[in-house]
Amino acid sequence: MGVTAIRELIFKLKRTFVSKKFIAFCCLGVINTFNDAFFSWLYHFVMQENVAAVLGYFSALTIGFFLSSRFIFKKTPTLNRYIRYGISYIPNFIIYFLVTFITINTMNLPQFWGTVLAAMMGGPITFIIMKVYTFGKK
Repeated sequence: MGVTAIRELIFKLKRTFVSKKFIAFCCLGVINTFNDAFFSWLYHFVMQENVAAVLGYFSALTIGFFLSSRFIFKKTPTLNRYIRYGISYIPNFIIYFLVTFITINTMNLPQFWGTVLAAMMGGPITFIIMKVYTFGKK
């Protein structure tokens, strides 16, 4: 890889991650985390906790999809995009599971640090997948 290729790569990374869309995506991640916790807590009053957690996650994912469509990617929400949005979170979940498993079970770190590391790794990957796969031009 030559100097020009490296410069071009750095330029592309800066253009992708030092952008209004990426910052908005990160802010939406905070909102999604709150929504997940809130809806899981709310649902646990009427159903078993594990079911409540799944429905809370699903609720937050659905709200996140509509907010992402409207405010970040400025695209019309469709069923196809909704399905792709859900699929785009699968790599994030795998990263979260692996990183937290390693940090908790191998490195003996608190879960908080595993979650922070997983978000730092999974967030940018999810953003790129979402930008290209979910909301990209078809």
